[in-house]
Amino acid sequence: MVQAFIASFMMAVYAQSFSADKVYTIVCKPDFNTFMQDNGTGVLLLGPESAGTLWCFEPTENADCYYVRNVLTGNYIQACPNSEVAATMGTTPVEYYVKGDASGGQAGEHFFRLTSTDRTPCDFSAGTIGLNRAGDNTKVQGFASVAGANQWSVWRILEVPSAKKSSLTSPYVGSEVQEGTVYLYNVESGMWLQNNNRANPELTAQYWTTRAELGENGLDLKLIAMGDDGYQIDPNYSNNHSINDFNLYMDTTKPITSWKFIPKNMAGITNAYSIVAEKATLGSDVNGYLRGADLGATTWQVVTRDERIRYAQENASAINPVDMTFLVNNPDLSSNNLRESWKVTRDGGYEQWSDFTRYNRHCQVQGANSVDIQQAGIAVPNGVYQVRFTAFYAPAALGVSNIDDYNAYKTDGEATVFAVGYANGESVKIPSVYSEEGTSSVANVHQKQVGSYYFPGNPDQANGSFAIGKYQSELLTVTVTDGTLTLGVRSIEGCPSSAWIGLSNVKLYYIGAASAENTADVTISDAGYATFVAPGYIDELPEGVTAYAARVTEGYVHLEPTTAIPEGAAVVLKAEEGIYKMPINPTPADLVLVNDLKAATEEITADGTQYILAKMDAVVGFAKATSDSKIAAGKGYLVIPSQAGVKAFYPFAEEETAIKSLTPALSEGEGEAYNLAGQRVSKLQKGINIVNGKKVLF
Repeated sequence: MVQAFIASFMMAVYAQSFSADKVYTIVCKPDFNTFMQDNGTGVLLLGPESAGTLWCFEPTENADCYYVRNVLTGNYIQACPNSEVAATMGTTPVEYYVKGDASGGQAGEHFFRLTSTDRTPCDFSAGTIGLNRAGDNTKVQGFASVAGANQWSVWRILEVPSAKKSSLTSPYVGSEVQEGTVYLYNVESGMWLQNNNRANPELTAQYWTTRAELGENGLDLKLIAMGDDGYQIDPNYSNNHSINDFNLYMDTTKPITSWKFIPKNMAGITNAYSIVAEKATLGSDVNGYLRGADLGATTWQVVTRDERIRYAQENASAINPVDMTFLVNNPDLSSNNLRESWKVTRDGGYEQWSDFTRYNRHCQVQGANSVDIQQAGIAVPNGVYQVRFTAFYAPAALGVSNIDDYNAYKTDGEATVFAVGYANGESVKIPSVYSEEGTSSVANVHQKQVGSYYFPGNPDQANGSFAIGKYQSELLTVTVTDGTLTLGVRSIEGCPSSAWIGLSNVKLYYIGAASAENTADVTISDAGYATFVAPGYIDELPEGVTAYAARVTEGYVHLEPTTAIPEGAAVVLKAEEGIYKMPINPTPADLVLVNDLKAATEEITADGTQYILAKMDAVVGFAKATSDSKIAAGKGYLVIPSQAGVKAFYPFAEEETAIKSLTPALSEGEGEAYNLAGQRVSKLQKGINIVNGKKVLF
């Protein structure tokens, strides 16, 4: 009778198919962090993902009917109980009808209702009792499933693909598990156990920064032996100092979890372990996120700080920087992290810490006469590093961003930014809030309209912008010679007290050992160009680097390639972003470079006639240095008489008619420009222009 009844209505419901040889999760629709699970207590429970949250659907002879079995315990969901009675688990298979929710106000792919076929009715017509989330959110109960399109009776059932790989390799040897401070490396994902600092699109509500996750940095974790042959994994977060197997958070007040490190015999992997506790098995899913259930990616190595450093020293280079952010304490400003790290020093104003997106946190200071967000005395090996800051500067509170400030930035660029990121004695301007132009309003990212664009309008929107990778500074290069690094973000002279300065995170990359006396390092930013003053004769350029002398003539800057650079000469370099080592030799006495580029042998103060290499709106050219601004020693610049009326040389570009390496100097009041239709234009247009009778691509 049941078989005939089910066949009569199956054509009208949402199509679905579950396979007995696959595993699934069953999650309450309103909260994707609430998993149906069995932990062997006899009750069908709800909670965060754990070892007991994987399920198999074993087909019966009836269409869309299954026995629902838990992978961990082997038990089956028992008959759907009466209203507000807890559902139970047992060893006897019970047939469940799984209805695709094609109607009833909770429609959508992967959404279903479940009830056992021994109930009457069981077709999810009015009066059907189905599995439902109990009000305390800890267990499953029976309840009127369709009344008012009850969303608490709707379950998202998703296949969990295996993350197992056919073969594994690791760059690390690892070590045997023992007490001490270590890093835990997941071999399948190639990532480290740490705090959460990235969004997981599978979640309705994102995890907080205090939840354990996989990432690029890795936390220095203290392993403490417990009496049951397990280890406490202490992340040095507040409260119980334990990664908790119930929900993988690191700052709870629950009892300390004992994790067993179980040796694994893995081809090609030394010192391999599974990490297992009573309620969870640590591993990765196919997308590289930490899971508390075994999805086939549960191979771990215990790696020491010394081994991570040794790997970087053996493998890093200018074109292959190695991430060493793990040396920075709390590099992403995570909540409840007990490591001594960031210190905020300010003269007046107020500071705020925002974690609106949950997985990202930032510090901001507004209204101060001066501010410094600093981490001092970081122990690092000597060598050359690159630092990138996720931060921004706004000249006023975000809610009052205005067109005048925007226009000032568009005209003068970095000169309107009075804050820097710094590492020891080196510094780089952090991005302006106006450097990221949103073309439309995006909730919780940028909703403050200024002119035709949108920018963060409050701290929460700033947090949302930081969280998706906006406002990253150019790489800053610093050489460490005494084993310590101090870095941070601070205001500089001229910063108004109305300014808003925020820091979200830093990244630290190791390049290699400090340069020898017979080489000179040069940094090329993502602009692809830099000026450089040779400290000695250079007759061999690194692979991928092109050098140019600069000649100003007939309203243009000609960039003339050169393969040799005399000592003290300034040139323009072109290369991919990175640090390059320039070999230095004695300078031949007869080597002369015809060149209009001047060398700043020491820091000089601009007087309005100097033009420096600059990147504006993602394009590169020579722009007039603001009077009284500083030109750093070791940089090159052009000198153009102020009466010429030039504001900037247009961006470098290769034009299609073989006039290459030309930069038009056309600006207000100088020369005439026409488009290909012969119409005079006041400024160069995108595409090919005719300037002084020559074709120029802009």
